Amino acid sequence: MIDRIRHFRAGLLLALSSAVLFLPISYWLPLPEYFGTLASEEYVDYQLALRSIVAIYLVVLILNLVTAGLASTKLDNRVKLWLSFAPAVILLLAPFLLVIPTALKFPDRNYFEVFQAMYRLLRFSSPLLLTIALLSTAISVGLNVRAALIFRSATAPGGVPANIRNRYFIYGGVMLLVFAIIVPVGAYNGSLRSLDRSACNTYAALEIPKLDEDVPKFLSDIRVIGESAGNRSIRDNFIKFSDLSRQYFSLLSSEPENSLTLKQYEVVVAETKQSIVDYCSEYGVK
Repeated sequence: MIDRIRHFRAGLLLALSSAVLFLPISYWLPLPEYFGTLASEEYVDYQLALRSIVAIYLVVLILNLVTAGLASTKLDNRVKLWLSFAPAVILLLAPFLLVIPTALKFPDRNYFEVFQAMYRLLRFSSPLLLTIALLSTAISVGLNVRAALIFRSATAPGGVPANIRNRYFIYGGVMLLVFAIIVPVGAYNGSLRSLDRSACNTYAALEIPKLDEDVPKFLSDIRVIGESAGNRSIRDNFIKFSDLSRQYFSLLSSEPENSLTLKQYEVVVAETKQSIVDYCSEYGVK
């Protein structure tokens, strides 16, 4: 009975490992869009390494869920052990090893500079996001190793009283509920980030107007870009920047002598623009 409970616990750990691993994976959603980006010419030198890293994360997530489902079966313990341990080793070492060929192309840069640059291409474009990605990976690896050790110490699962079995079925149901929440929320946030990324890239590609008569259209384009963004904060900032800039331009044309009001508008417009720049810096990588 004790060994079967251990198998249940190991399965729950593997399911939790997949839930944790979904956090960095969510930054690549929707996957077809990201793989399409990796196929572009600007990624050609890093394409194989980046695709491999993404594939490893996805395979480990799926394999953990499969092994979690097999945890309570009579499958040989050694098979369960290696299905838990091998993905953990690969997940821990492969991303670091896959960066080496790229690092060798840049002898003037140290390994960690290239590693950080590669993870920027994986959309972890700030120190905080990089820390979250690495920490999530480390936690997932730790959970896998712990599950493997449980499989190693347990013998083949035997019978379990109905009340204990039902309790662990409830634990499994709770974990399933967690996944039912995490996956849609992660996918939804990924779609919002995709819209924000598109808005920021479109904004960056806008040409600064050279003539006064081109300014109204330029500001209208910024407003349209803002309305297409996903997250409300960046959407509101784009619209605010467009509206304030339009008011400033109108005031500059009609009351150029009102320097105090103009100065106030300059400050607010500059602050709003900087907030857009700061937010969009996260999406410097497509």
